[in-house]
Amino acid sequence: MDITKEDIMINNTRQNILTLYSDRNNPVLLIVHGGPGSPDRPLVCEYNSELANHFTVVCWDQRGSGLSYSKKNKREPLTIELMLSDLKELVIYLTEEYKQDKIYIAGHSWGAYLGLRFVEKYPQYVRYYIGTGQGISSTEDEIDKYNFVKAQAEKADDDKILQKLEHFGKPDGMRYQHDTENARKTVGKLIHKYGGYIHPKSGFSMNLYLSLYLKHYGINTIKVLKGINYSVSRLTPMVELDNSISEIKSLDVPILFIFGEQDYICPVPTAKRWFDNLSAPKKKFVVIPDAAHMVNFEQAAAWNNEIIKNCIWQKTSPCLRNAKNTVYNSITK
Repeated sequence: MDITKEDIMINNTRQNILTLYSDRNNPVLLIVHGGPGSPDRPLVCEYNSELANHFTVVCWDQRGSGLSYSKKNKREPLTIELMLSDLKELVIYLTEEYKQDKIYIAGHSWGAYLGLRFVEKYPQYVRYYIGTGQGISSTEDEIDKYNFVKAQAEKADDDKILQKLEHFGKPDGMRYQHDTENARKTVGKLIHKYGGYIHPKSGFSMNLYLSLYLKHYGINTIKVLKGINYSVSRLTPMVELDNSISEIKSLDVPILFIFGEQDYICPVPTAKRWFDNLSAPKKKFVVIPDAAHMVNFEQAAAWNNEIIKNCIWQKTSPCLRNAKNTVYNSITK
């Protein structure tokens, strides 16, 4: 497997991509990272490199993120529309560079928001879309998050937490009956505590996450952390106010959703309700046990194999036949 790293110009801004491949003629799979501002190439190299046997895998440090971050970013406006424009320019670059009319896109969390918005707007560039930790509606998400936290607190007989939740009251959309700002922060922290971000049985951890960042980026980890703060502060409020994905009723490309069973950063129930009513040429919703929001790294072999067996070379690839024979517990809905 070969790994290359290069700067390219996207909308007159230097942005960095890392490419993993065994054969440049393989289909291109662009991985759109989450955050906003949290590049995942160290994790992809560690946990998802198997995909490079089947795809030319491209990891993009988005505008203002990772190696694409610079001080001048702070002087520029950062908007969802600009990020979508960057994504379009990158996709066109990849189709031309690899002489492919369409590519595969896999988005995670914020990257899944951006990816699905792109697929709905520019289906002509996309052969298959894979969404992981796919947010649908901030208003619906908040209700499912509250219900999850309350159920876990009841299970743990945590009276102190239950009293707090009773004080906040059940949310109506994004607003709680009392102290909305504190309520949302508290529920967010409790989702982490109760395994809705990283499942306690997965073996993955934030310490592993940070160690891989340090290993891959070295001294540039400081730049990465600045990029996370910069991107979150500007883009997250915009995403929380945007319910455009929940209004999508049909897509013109095949869709694969892969969720960790206990993902409550982008709750599974919200995504499943939306997915069931979606019209697409082909669609599949997969839930993987012992995983949460970081399922692509928590249960990487399962996540990798779902992409391989569902998205490519269904009749001819011996590697695919091996992938289909891999045993793990997944729930397909």
